[in-house]
Amino acid sequence: MCGPATAIGVATGISQGASALGSFQQGRAQTDATNRARLNQYRDAVMMNEFQFQGQEAIRRAAINDYQSGLRESELALGEVRTGLDKQLAERVAKSRFENLAGQQKLLQTQGRMAATMQAGRGRERAMALAAGSEGMRESLVMDNLLRARFAAADTYRGAADQATSYRRQLFSKVPLPTRRAPLPSAPVMQQGPSALSLIGGLGSAALGGLSAGMGAASDLGKIGGVGGSSGALSDAAFGKIGSGSPLGNAYANFLKG
Repeated sequence: MCGPATAIGVATGISQGASALGSFQQGRAQTDATNRARLNQYRDAVMMNEFQFQGQEAIRRAAINDYQSGLRESELALGEVRTGLDKQLAERVAKSRFENLAGQQKLLQTQGRMAATMQAGRGRERAMALAAGSEGMRESLVMDNLLRARFAAADTYRGAADQATSYRRQLFSKVPLPTRRAPLPSAPVMQQGPSALSLIGGLGSAALGGLSAGMGAASDLGKIGGVGGSSGALSDAAFGKIGSGSPLGNAYANFLKG
């Protein structure tokens, strides 16, 4: 069994070393917790940035779909206008042709009656010329009306096209600008925990503290005396001189119990 001074020095060194090791581990744990919190906060900020970007991009895609749907509807509506105008013009042309055929037939009938009832001469030729001129004027009026109808149809279609263009511009004005990502937050700066050198220094200080405590205890024991036997245990008289309530007595009592 080692001497009491040595035991006290060892116990003191172990106690201080355990305290240094505990402080080191506690510092590392606090550093790890702080760094984890900073990383979690950074990840949350990045995820929120992506969430906001995707939300705005979804709104923009929906607006683009509405715009494209509006364009298709506008094309269909403009096509219906064009089809309706072409149908009206076709009906007018067909009607004018039937009217011209009917007019030509009526003219032939009129001229036939004139040839049958009127004597040949300038009077009959003049009457036939007047009838042909009247029919020609009627046909000219029909063609003029048909031409005017074509111009009116062109104006109507141009107006419908202008309305469609205005409608498309209104649709396009509702499409948001290309989505831009917000700047990402700066990466967190990790906190540096206690270094191994500090732990080594703490253990070295604990060793020195144990050595100092052992040397101090040896000095006290030398002053008291009564160290007997090869076992190095204190005699009852020496222990009584130390006193059970003193730090040295308590340390030695704990050593004996251990």
